[in-house]
Amino acid sequence: MKSQLVLSGLGWTAAATLVSAVGQVAFVVVLARLLDPAAFGLMAMATLTLRFASVFAQGGFSQTLMQKLSIRAEDTTAALLLALVISGSLYGLMALIAPWFAEGFRSTELTALIRVLGCCLILSSLSSLPLALLRRAGRFKRVTAIELFSFVVGYGAVGMLSAHRGWGVWSLVAATVSQQALLLILASVSVRYPLAWPVPQSAFAAVWAQGSRYSVVGFLEFLFSTFESFFVGRQFGNALLGGYNRAAMLTNLPVELAVTAVTKVLFPALASMQSEPRRLAGGFQILLLCIGLFSTALACGISAASGDVVLLLLGPQWVSITPLVSVLAFAAPLAFMYTACGVTLDSLAALKPKLQLQTVSLAAKVGLVWALADGGLIGVAIAVVAAEAFRLVLGLRLMARLLSIKWSSLAGLLASFFAVGLVVTVAVSWCANTSRSLELPLAARVLAEFVAGTAALCISLWVLTSRFPQYEPLRQFDSISRWHTRLLRALRIGSPTSQQS
Repeated sequence: MKSQLVLSGLGWTAAATLVSAVGQVAFVVVLARLLDPAAFGLMAMATLTLRFASVFAQGGFSQTLMQKLSIRAEDTTAALLLALVISGSLYGLMALIAPWFAEGFRSTELTALIRVLGCCLILSSLSSLPLALLRRAGRFKRVTAIELFSFVVGYGAVGMLSAHRGWGVWSLVAATVSQQALLLILASVSVRYPLAWPVPQSAFAAVWAQGSRYSVVGFLEFLFSTFESFFVGRQFGNALLGGYNRAAMLTNLPVELAVTAVTKVLFPALASMQSEPRRLAGGFQILLLCIGLFSTALACGISAASGDVVLLLLGPQWVSITPLVSVLAFAAPLAFMYTACGVTLDSLAALKPKLQLQTVSLAAKVGLVWALADGGLIGVAIAVVAAEAFRLVLGLRLMARLLSIKWSSLAGLLASFFAVGLVVTVAVSWCANTSRSLELPLAARVLAEFVAGTAALCISLWVLTSRFPQYEPLRQFDSISRWHTRLLRALRIGSPTSQQS
């Protein structure tokens, strides 16, 4: 029963991912032509500043509700009250110190942006709780509908309309606030949120103890993922930050949507396996396989076709970021493969080793960015790739130890992913050069590059699985043709009664 819920959830989230990806690309194409790079740079600065507080505003309470084997009305009430108090307090604090952040980024316009966008701290914190209960109950179809509607209407329609009317950076603000408000309203009316009063102090203490640990780890992950943006904004200005932000978006977006959707479904499922390490190890390896194979092939294709991708999606005014896209693309698969480690550690509530891992990785990234900053944005991008590789190796080493997986098996999978990526890179590069020599139109070139990359992926997988059947890590590729059977076996987790809220 639980396996069927997970498979249904994966199906719905896959459909939602496809629609979201198409919508995101459409909105990017339109907004990139209506707004200048400085507007995106200002929005990136404001978003980074508020993400600093949003990690603590959400308090890790949604993860706590999903990770618990059973929850009571006292738990959900305590999570709601704590989320409201903490997010409201942080909103007031961020509004108060907004001029300090504006001065730090050397941008006076940032103060007003932070004070308006700050309301999203409260909106997103409150909406995360009913969404967590919906996912925990396996109501993925409802979650998909809520997230798609709030994105398409709240963000897309509002953002494009306000940008068309000349609102500049404020069109991005209006889009973000509208999306978060719709998400909260729709999530709140879609689930029965159990409440109890009075709430015993023990319930507050239990929710806070678990949630605060998630917050600390999340804060370090936030610093790791955004340090280079803070650095670029301060050292190079909002225009170059806008270019860096768009380059990172192009390289991350195609994979981020899919990975985020899958982990939202698998986190509650993996949490249910925390007392069964053997099945958890199987679930982790399937997750790593899916993320690594897809993200590596796609990132290598984007890197090889970066010039045409930038021209098609962003327009000729953004061609200067093409070298940046070609380098940053290699950071995406490394970051998303680490996501498989992170979500599995969260499901185990193994927060202490994760905290240590993130601390070491953050220190390494700060050192690399400072050391390579003389090379400009390209130097920063190279530092990001190196830091992501370092963190992934640490994460896989940790997972091998905790789940008793052979390191040689995980290292072999990495080698296989990168071999497939190399083949895709060669195929797409050859196709790009040939298409230009034939003077094909831009859209035709991108389509040909996509077909070449897809064909290279399929052929390389066939060669690996048929020519090297004795190589143990590559045997897992054969599971792609029987994914439903393997996934059912990996996610068969006890009786439904043990999962009731």
